[in-house]
Amino acid sequence: MYGIFNQKGFIMPLTMMVCFLFPLIILSEIEMYMLEQRFYIEKEEMEKLQSLTQVGIQDLFNLIEEQTIIEPTAGRLSYPYGTVDYSIEPMVNNLVHIQGTCLTDKLRKQFFIATVNKETKAIESWVEE
Repeated sequence: MYGIFNQKGFIMPLTMMVCFLFPLIILSEIEMYMLEQRFYIEKEEMEKLQSLTQVGIQDLFNLIEEQTIIEPTAGRLSYPYGTVDYSIEPMVNNLVHIQGTCLTDKLRKQFFIATVNKETKAIESWVEE
């Protein structure tokens, strides 16, 4: 009482689907890998930019400490992974106004404006753009 089923041509459509889905899965994994790689490269650049800002402001503190700033001063600090362009303006009550632009070697930019007390070496205000 067994019925005979017509199974001719069953394996070919199944094989075609597998042959289509396998490269599709491989391509999607490659795309995800490349996306993650770009994300981590961008994250590394942002860390470099933050590090450049911290090193630059520390060197600007040292510059303010070493020199007596009477009139507005501008300049550039160069590092192996970027530059910091700055302008320093003296203010009243031993305060100094610093404007700076940090630029990495891959052209990521960050602007900052700081007001620094020369006596206490403390940052009174800090704005990043």
